[in-house]
Amino acid sequence: MTNLVNMSLQIPPPVVIRPESAPILRWGMFGTGWISEEFATSTMKHTSQDIVTIASRTPGKAQIFAESHGLPEWDESYESLAAREDIDAVYIATRPRDHLEHALIAINAGKHVLIEKPIATTPSDAQEIFDAASKQGVFAMEAMWNRYLPQASIVRQILENNLIGKPQLMLVDFCQDQRQDPRKWDPHHGTIMLDMGIYPVAFALEIMGDPTRVQAIGKLNDHGAEAEVTVVMDFANSARAIFTVSGLTHAPHHATIAGDQGIIEYKTPFVVPSGISLLPSGFNQKGQAWEDTNLPQGHQGLCYQATAFAHYVGAGMTESPVHSHQESVRALEIVEDILRQIGVTYLQTTSNKNMSYEYTSHRLL
Repeated sequence: MTNLVNMSLQIPPPVVIRPESAPILRWGMFGTGWISEEFATSTMKHTSQDIVTIASRTPGKAQIFAESHGLPEWDESYESLAAREDIDAVYIATRPRDHLEHALIAINAGKHVLIEKPIATTPSDAQEIFDAASKQGVFAMEAMWNRYLPQASIVRQILENNLIGKPQLMLVDFCQDQRQDPRKWDPHHGTIMLDMGIYPVAFALEIMGDPTRVQAIGKLNDHGAEAEVTVVMDFANSARAIFTVSGLTHAPHHATIAGDQGIIEYKTPFVVPSGISLLPSGFNQKGQAWEDTNLPQGHQGLCYQATAFAHYVGAGMTESPVHSHQESVRALEIVEDILRQIGVTYLQTTSNKNMSYEYTSHRLL
């Protein structure tokens, strides 16, 4: 380990909620896709939570999922699952465009809800979910899972203790070649900005606050969906966040937070259990590194949010203390603004039928 030039820059240990300290909730799941598989397997392996059942609107899929993943039961409909008295919480991992409908089914049945990101495809839908949860007295949380990882707790401590000074600049990339995945180009499934771009937008809100200006350039594919976007966000303290999201090519998923006294550099990819380096400000400085070498790894890190969710429910909280409802809604407002700037026109549609697309060329900042 290389010593820091400024020995005050010491990486604090992660603070995570111990699985055995959280109340055991009885969970049902809506949706049988790959993210449900990761959530179910990680939660069953790494937490004390009890996943009881799953439902799908495709006949037979819930039974196949339950039998292949060791769930004791399955339900034939979302409504029947939500009506069960032996279910406390529902994990919703259906198509983003359907999240509002499916969340309301669970909420109106008195169930707490953990809803995959993006929590919805419009700010108004997200707000309706949170308003309904408040009215029913249940807990609702967007599954922005990277906020509950060990490295996230380290970064929060670094910022709270002013170890890098005032954050001045964020640099982030989230790029994956999605050209062979038709879901990433379908507005019902979220598209590139809503599925991938929601990460850097939410990340910037968490670290830098609410932007005063958002500028975007990008290009659309032949059918009018966003393919690649670069965004500059300005903040009241003269700080900036710059990120690129691409569905056309892979990049390592870097993330850097530069302050006036130090720098946080994430080990790639920044959205899974990985690690960070803490460096003094200056050119080619050496610093400390922390790496998450423990289990779980990769998307098995979804388990951390399940434990956090149960802890918050047990504590009687109304929203996540590290991811407010307002932030979830604001992130979607910013995504809408970005998409309008690059010429996407499907935002307010509810069906793929007669979808109106408009191809635009790159816009300069």
